[in-house]
Amino acid sequence: MASSQALEALGHAISGSFGTATSTAALAPLDLVTTRLKVQRQLDDHTQYAGVLDAFRSILREEGVAAFYSGLGTDVAKSIIDSFLFFGFYNLLRQRSGRAPGVLREVALGMLAGAASKACTAPLSNVVARRQMTPPGDEEATRSVAQTLRDMRREGGVGALWAGYSATLVLTLNPSVTMLLNRRLAERVIPMLEEEMDVPVAWAAFLLAALSKSAATALTYPFQTAKTMLQMPNAGSDEDEGLENKERERRRRRRRTLWANIMAAFDRTIFGMILRLIRTEGIRALYDGMEGELLKGFFSHGLTMLAKGFFHRLVIRVWIMSHARRPLKASV
Repeated sequence: MASSQALEALGHAISGSFGTATSTAALAPLDLVTTRLKVQRQLDDHTQYAGVLDAFRSILREEGVAAFYSGLGTDVAKSIIDSFLFFGFYNLLRQRSGRAPGVLREVALGMLAGAASKACTAPLSNVVARRQMTPPGDEEATRSVAQTLRDMRREGGVGALWAGYSATLVLTLNPSVTMLLNRRLAERVIPMLEEEMDVPVAWAAFLLAALSKSAATALTYPFQTAKTMLQMPNAGSDEDEGLENKERERRRRRRRTLWANIMAAFDRTIFGMILRLIRTEGIRALYDGMEGELLKGFFSHGLTMLAKGFFHRLVIRVWIMSHARRPLKASV
């Protein structure tokens, strides 16, 4: 029983990683655009975009098609590892938890699986974020992943490799809520559609997965913006932030209190970044590029789950065929 559960989890992990790689490669341009829209208010020397379409036109005109695929190789590798670990952890934990876990427990399982997988891929995620903000001709774009990781470590220590991970812990709500909505909707809708011969169930599964992802994205988008900001080197270096840094430096010269240490640590968390953005840029800054993220989420998860289903069936068929031949060899 334990081996069959592990095999089932492995099948979901492999098929999920292939599905995620497919959607990541297909939607790389949209991912780059949404990343730039999230942080453009904080980068004074960067082009300011009026929206998703304006960003596409500007990047294409000024940087060329290659800019849309900056960091694609690293992003696909990160996505494969991340998805493999998430689907593996999620399905294994769900099997160990017993039959039909409740809503809260299922969300908790998704968050735990997401936290474990993101802990392994956070450094690669930070590398991708930097690459997406770098024009193709820039020296930073030609550096290897190992060199970029060394630069990050030199700039901010080992902790810089996991910059934004506190935000990731909150954002584990996104995949867990997505999986919960997708599973619950599929359990109710797909059986009804299967009774109707003229309804394409595959497309229905795509739409359910896409809608689930869009709903989860709308719920967690401010945290996504804050996470991207935390991944950027020297983010928030505007005049107000400069005054805050000077004040913080003056506090360092004086005797630091426990409260000052707590507040300094809070400023480097996702919640501190959200409050800073609201104070300096307004609430609207938390939703910059949200239309692009919703569009990306709609197609991303839909493509992922569609491709995952295809690869999962393929993995099962290969396993069955490989085991079906063994008795024939033994009899000979």
